[in-house]
Amino acid sequence: MKAFILSIALLFCVLIGSANTIYEIKYKFQDATEYTAFMVRYDNKTGFIRVKYYNTKKQYRVVNMDFVEEESKREINGVLYDALRFVGKNPSFILGSDEETEAYNPDYIWFCKLPSQKDYKPWGVTSPDADGSVTQGTIISVKILNTSELSESYVHSFFRTDEAFYINLFKKPTAILTSNKPNTSPTKPNTTPNKPNTTGTTQTTTGASLKLIMVANTLDARIGVTCQLDIDRVKKTFKDIAVALNLNFVYTEVKGVEFNKTNLMNAVNNVTSKNSDIIVFCYTGHGYHFENDLQNPYPQMDMRLSPKQDAATNTVNVTEVYSKLKTQPAHLKLILTDCCNTILDEPKMFGKPNASTMRSNIQWSKSNCENLFLRQSGVVVASAASIGEIARCNLEYGGFFLFNFLKSLDKSLSVFGSSQSWDNIVSETRETVLNMSRMQECEAKVCTQTAVSYVTVK
Repeated sequence: MKAFILSIALLFCVLIGSANTIYEIKYKFQDATEYTAFMVRYDNKTGFIRVKYYNTKKQYRVVNMDFVEEESKREINGVLYDALRFVGKNPSFILGSDEETEAYNPDYIWFCKLPSQKDYKPWGVTSPDADGSVTQGTIISVKILNTSELSESYVHSFFRTDEAFYINLFKKPTAILTSNKPNTSPTKPNTTPNKPNTTGTTQTTTGASLKLIMVANTLDARIGVTCQLDIDRVKKTFKDIAVALNLNFVYTEVKGVEFNKTNLMNAVNNVTSKNSDIIVFCYTGHGYHFENDLQNPYPQMDMRLSPKQDAATNTVNVTEVYSKLKTQPAHLKLILTDCCNTILDEPKMFGKPNASTMRSNIQWSKSNCENLFLRQSGVVVASAASIGEIARCNLEYGGFFLFNFLKSLDKSLSVFGSSQSWDNIVSETRETVLNMSRMQECEAKVCTQTAVSYVTVK
């Protein structure tokens, strides 16, 4: 079954938009040189930092750094703060300098907040020297940036003209669209028993369609609300993708009192497609694994509305959905399941979300959308947890697996996306979910959550 994660910071951290942030942070160290950091932080704890400055010879330099997030407590003027440190890693020169003759010590950018506050905000900067000592810097100014506000000259001061971010913003100006368009798809009630609810079809002139089948256990007393969060975010994301690519959006929903095995299989069996179409199947709810089925890495989707129903006759394995959909003519098929993969009736686990920072509006690149959804074909199967593992969720994110999958997808589609690869999206999702699971307090036999996947996309 799927575990419900209670968020300690639930009242203070609210997910808004795509939950990505661009910061401009200016700071100085003792040498009086002014450094300007262009910092991009994604809510799945990935990102990068570009730093521009003039060296002591008045030569212009731009350095790129990856970062690792570290959470801790820090006392400031006698007050205990929650601290978030972005540890710069692998500094490399992007503009100027020969790395054989000039080096750059990584910067550590500190954010902090009081326990009662919502978001972490920039607070300080340090840099470890080659001799192991640490230099304390001073932050001069902080700005939150949106991609729509960035001028070409400003971006060029941090990026080469052959880099993906620059190209997506300025070399193809008609290919930019926002990822935050409202979902205007109508909702119609399902009045026919055992028939999946097709709640909206948005027509275009292309003839090609993106068909989303959403199955969710929204009536479950414990995780029903989080399953509805998953519905809302998954539906919005794929509807926005359909709009971006001028595809018909066909949405089929199995939830509420219609949540059962028959309706799930009807939704899968009744879908039709042609080669230009895309099919997405997404399940969020409880799941488990049969003890005598250890050769199959994928979970059973638990289609019961009550624990009094027989488990064995009210379940569908992920591989059954794969077997049905892989024969469809649609050039791209995605099968996503966010549920536990434990032996039935394993105990549940509780935990916490990632740290929250301020939000920016980061745009998508139409060419990135086309590269990922129109120019690649095959099947992606990805499930939240390996055999014996619990899948986590909370009232802030919904399912941790789907949350991180959508974040990785959004990152790949954004103007920062330099590589559109389903392998990379699934791999990053697996890594970020695993890292989140390691943050949780845990008394179960298996505390990690490692997504299992099968990707055959060309």
